[in-house]
Amino acid sequence: MQNLVRYRAMESLCRQGAVFRPLESWRLLAQAEMWHHKAQDEMALHSEDRDHVSAFGATARTDAPGTAHAAIADRPSQARRM
Repeated sequence: MQNLVRYRAMESLCRQGAVFRPLESWRLLAQAEMWHHKAQDEMALHSEDRDHVSAFGATARTDAPGTAHAAIADRPSQARRM
């Protein structure tokens, strides 16, 4: 997440610089766009990691022996007894 903060700060600095340096604004705005895309990529990466971890954690919890889900699955159902 430190990278995300750094990328957003650099984007902001480039945009501010473009306001105060009109002759260089095209270059500074291009750099701001680059930092913006880097920040988006970083957010997407963290989102994918978070989704992968939560999906793995949910699978591990439901499939682990000794859990409530496993104990219920091992028990014969009440419907079959009647």
